[in-house]
Amino acid sequence: MKAIILAAGVGKRMKSDLPKTLHTTAGKPMLHYVIDACQQAGIHDITVVIGKGGELVQAAISQPVRFVWQDQQLGTGHAALCAKQHISPDDRVVILYGDTPLITPEFLKNLSAFQQEKSAHGVVVAVQVPDPTGYGRVMTKDGKFEAIIEQRDLTADQHTIDLINTGLYMSTGQALLQGLERLNNNNNSQEYYLTDVPKIVSDAGLHVVVYCAADHLQFMGVNSQKQLAEAAVVLRSRIIDRHFENGVTIIDPSAVYIDASVEIEQGAVLLPGVMLHGHSRIGEGAVIGPHTQITDSVIGPRTVVRNSVIEEAEIGADCKIGPFAYLRNEAKVGDRCRIGDFVEIKKSTLGNDTKAAHLAYIGDATIGERVNFGCGAITVNYDSKYKHQTVVEDEAFIGSNVNLIAPVTVHSGAYVAAGSTITEEVPEDALAIARERQTNKEGRAKKYKK
Repeated sequence: MKAIILAAGVGKRMKSDLPKTLHTTAGKPMLHYVIDACQQAGIHDITVVIGKGGELVQAAISQPVRFVWQDQQLGTGHAALCAKQHISPDDRVVILYGDTPLITPEFLKNLSAFQQEKSAHGVVVAVQVPDPTGYGRVMTKDGKFEAIIEQRDLTADQHTIDLINTGLYMSTGQALLQGLERLNNNNNSQEYYLTDVPKIVSDAGLHVVVYCAADHLQFMGVNSQKQLAEAAVVLRSRIIDRHFENGVTIIDPSAVYIDASVEIEQGAVLLPGVMLHGHSRIGEGAVIGPHTQITDSVIGPRTVVRNSVIEEAEIGADCKIGPFAYLRNEAKVGDRCRIGDFVEIKKSTLGNDTKAAHLAYIGDATIGERVNFGCGAITVNYDSKYKHQTVVEDEAFIGSNVNLIAPVTVHSGAYVAAGSTITEEVPEDALAIARERQTNKEGRAKKYKK
């Protein structure tokens, strides 16, 4: 079985320079969802038809598919014809669209089984909708396909027909090639329409049937930013249902946003305002939120993250993060660590049981185990041209309002007094004090107050 995915549409109503099928919903481009549905249904021979902006599509798709070009936008039939060299007479081919991200693998499996059961040369996919206005209607007789009639061509008594054409079509390779080769563009738009193929095949005496799908939502084509948002609502609901089934607690599903690629282990709890993006992984029993954004990061088991932003970071087990912490760009935090309010960590590694309770900046640093990083302490890593490394070894104590001027090393067990600016190496078990001696000027306070 093969799939041809039509993804050459420009998408003018999206009002964007990005190819339509690359617009992201619930964390992935629309085209990704269609390809994933095919692969999960066991369809691995996939041809994607691309047009304007096709180079961007090729760069964005990592799945093993082949691409063919539709250099001129001459209709859906012409787009399918561009993949002709990859269709053999003995194939079974399903034609899909790259802007239908709600398609499911279950539907494709059922469609395949239906086609085989009916021994059909062609299968038109139709669906009943509450309001068919604007859609082409599928005409049947005794369960067999007769025709697809566009809205503008309906007679007065045909407007009430609620069986609409989804545009999806499945066919044997032989029937599909025969139908595509006989297409013409004798219409107002002078385009070649895929919807004409079933009629051509049927008129040739081949067996064409109609598959009436149950869920009309999965055939929704996305043509505008509003429809993109509407598709995201459906996808998020599916994603949340999947995590519910896996034992994840989500306090308010309407207030949580989870990308399709996120992994969440059993027993995790998501509070309102949580946004989980990219390839993030949340460990067993972790508590995330409220109001926390995590992107491409790993959160260890039983770790609590509150009111924080985590990007491209890795946090171990049994940690307490936040509120209002910011971990980014390769921050790695060990087990049982405490990262408190208004602490920022960037490109740094923190060992187990280390604490930075509040108001600290740790950048381009290696911090050992059981280190206390005091309030207001910072690594001074940037000299306006280069970033430099700070090393703080195990069981060191960094007092409040300490400046560690990188490159610098504080060795194991050392104690850096509050308010110090450290520019030189601090030996093991040493006490480092680097601040000007206090001077009191009696009676001078009134002068400064004036």
